[in-house]
Amino acid sequence: MILIADSGSSKTDWRLIKNGAISQYSCIGLNPNFVGTTEVATVLNETFRDIDREAVAEINFYGAGCSSESRNKIIADGLRNVFQNSGINIYHDLLGAARAACGKNRGIAGILGTGSNCCLYDGEQVIQEFGSGGFIISDEGGGVDIGKRVLKAFIEGRMDEDLKNRFLKRYKTNVDEILEGLYRKPFPNKYVANFSRFAYHNREHPFISELLQNSFRTYFQNMVSRYDEYENVPLNLVGSIAFYYQEVIRKVALEFNVKIGNVLEKPISGLTLYHSNLGAQ
Repeated sequence: MILIADSGSSKTDWRLIKNGAISQYSCIGLNPNFVGTTEVATVLNETFRDIDREAVAEINFYGAGCSSESRNKIIADGLRNVFQNSGINIYHDLLGAARAACGKNRGIAGILGTGSNCCLYDGEQVIQEFGSGGFIISDEGGGVDIGKRVLKAFIEGRMDEDLKNRFLKRYKTNVDEILEGLYRKPFPNKYVANFSRFAYHNREHPFISELLQNSFRTYFQNMVSRYDEYENVPLNLVGSIAFYYQEVIRKVALEFNVKIGNVLEKPISGLTLYHSNLGAQ
């Protein structure tokens, strides 16, 4: 049996492959920036209490926050406490995005979810990537960036009366409450990203349409176009923003002469196919 995980900060999607059959499981997000080894083991014991854990031969875990040996060890040790006979592989979620969206083909793989990122992938491994400053100074084109642009327009009074009224009807908030959420409450990235939904539901409004295009333009300018091959290989995307804003993204991609390839809402389906194909070889 093989276990595959795609873990974000809020949720982990699991697939169990047994004799060609696939079962689905889920649990809380297992980001090593927010959970410890003991919590990982506790969650996994509960999630997989009904399977023969000694029969799991291999685990491939792709996770947000899994970007250093020390962080990866937190997850690996928690897994090892539960699956004592398994070979355990811990990978960063960017490699998961690449393997899910690109498969075994060369291309640029991008994440457009709450945050954003991209890399150059050779069909097996990430061969080039650039650093990211996270949601405060990076993450262009992601949910936080879009939400930030919506809030900025509202706070600065740049929405027309109709759009402002739509915003107030939906959120029933004011500037003071928004600033409280931004600067005093926990998880400001999730708070800001929530406002990206307003952009989606009003994407036909000229102001929001231009706001979205500008957000994705910065993604192409600051991330995608940094790769020398960006005009010669497809850009394959994963994430909720990528999936639901495909039409706008494809329009902006034409401005940069970028070919959009696969677009997946969640990486887990592509990762399951990737590892199933490996096992068939």
